[in-house]
Amino acid sequence: MELHGDRYKKLRMLDIDDLILLQHLLKGGRPSTGAALLGLTPPAVSHRLRKIEDVFEIKLFDRIGSKLSLNTDGKALSEKADRALLLMCN
Repeated sequence: MELHGDRYKKLRMLDIDDLILLQHLLKGGRPSTGAALLGLTPPAVSHRLRKIEDVFEIKLFDRIGSKLSLNTDGKALSEKADRALLLMCN
């Protein structure tokens, strides 16, 4: 991923809560549980999820009704988010 221009500006919009929420969802957690974990409403979780997908210009989940199913791109990003959170915590 090249970091320049608008894409870099979007990437800077992510914060640690976005990564925590992403990891929670990528590990099979429910959006409502992620909302409670971060003290957010379910619509706020949906907004953050759309923001993450916009930043990386991919869809992370296949949506069937209110159920989210991690897709291939989501699995790939999961590993990167794990590394980013590990680096932030050390």
